[in-house]
Amino acid sequence: MSHPRISFTRCVPWLVTATLCCASAQAAENGLSGDWGGKRRALQDSGVEFNLGYTSEDVRVLRGGERRASAHAGQLALGTRLDLEKLWGWDRTEAQVMLTHRDGRDVGGRAGLGLLSQSAEVYGRGNISRLTRLWLRHESADGRWDIKAGRVGVGEDFASLDCTAMYLGLCGGQPGSFVGDYWYNWPISQWGGRLQYRPDPQVYVRAGVYQLNPRYADTRGGGFRFAPSGTQGTLTPVELGWEPMLGGRQGRYSVGGWYSSAPRADAVQPVDAAGDLGPMMRSGSYGGWFHAGQKLSGGANDDEQGLRAQLAYAQGDARTSRINRMLYGLLTWNGPLAARPQDQLGAGMALTWLNPRVSRQLAAPGIDVRPEQALEVFYGVSVIPGLRLQPTLQYIRHPGGLGDQKAAGVIGLKTQLDF
Repeated sequence: MSHPRISFTRCVPWLVTATLCCASAQAAENGLSGDWGGKRRALQDSGVEFNLGYTSEDVRVLRGGERRASAHAGQLALGTRLDLEKLWGWDRTEAQVMLTHRDGRDVGGRAGLGLLSQSAEVYGRGNISRLTRLWLRHESADGRWDIKAGRVGVGEDFASLDCTAMYLGLCGGQPGSFVGDYWYNWPISQWGGRLQYRPDPQVYVRAGVYQLNPRYADTRGGGFRFAPSGTQGTLTPVELGWEPMLGGRQGRYSVGGWYSSAPRADAVQPVDAAGDLGPMMRSGSYGGWFHAGQKLSGGANDDEQGLRAQLAYAQGDARTSRINRMLYGLLTWNGPLAARPQDQLGAGMALTWLNPRVSRQLAAPGIDVRPEQALEVFYGVSVIPGLRLQPTLQYIRHPGGLGDQKAAGVIGLKTQLDF
């Protein structure tokens, strides 16, 4: 007996409606579940904060690719933050634990878009549960020294960027997007830590060491792996940052680089190599990045409202990176309407380049290699505290870095539920 297939995309409007009906009466600034009769506030005052949220990204390909297709991708995140100064008297110390579970499919694969960067950033790393955070952080009494260690993601502290857009090239840390086989961003974590020093309140120097273990990225059994067996080397990133107040508005500028000691396959493999010889390998990989973020309008004492600009560039080494450059610019305007102070309007453009060595290998007669260019416009609506809807429109030229590919048009809806 066959059973009808249920489309999650079709369920989203019903889910949103049901959530509104059930939560509108009790939602407070804490989210859809409210203050739990005062217990939530009491727990926060004692040093315990809980977070539960679900992100849904539902996407439809309107043009381009091999076929029209829709897909849903989602992530459930459950975590807690412990203020150990309040709980146990440990000065300036906190701990965090975060579990995540992803579901859904990649719309690019379903539609045959062949993108270098995904249309729905929340997809990936397997539809499994993972330990995403398990770390301890301590800050010195004068605030100059800050150390964090445990199970962490590199993108939490290095090349870290906001993730408001849906196109992956406009969201989060760039190195994890194109050297993701050894630079692990959310939701993967590995053993490691970082040390930060502030010689001045506006300047910081940060360095980290992370275990490189591909088994943690395994989509079968890698979600809660603790054993260090399988380690292939270490990832060592460094970052110099400047956080000035320019014209009374906050800015953040950083430059950094990384070195991976793990062996990695060469980006270009000999086409006539014997199959039993295995891939040609390189020892070590490296790269660097530059970020600039600046608030352009809004009051100096209002961190939320106003226009912000963000520019980011990252590059990997030409020996081992198939995709070795990414550049993007993003403008976001918080509170574009006086009556809607929690809404956000955003527009961004991202460029992703194939490694020139790879491009030359592809450059057969009739093949035009160009950077993949993506434009995204979105508007985030804060419906009620804890429920945010963000329609988005994407236009992607040269999918896969190939100039002869038809441009793709993608429409989507990002739904964020915070309980």
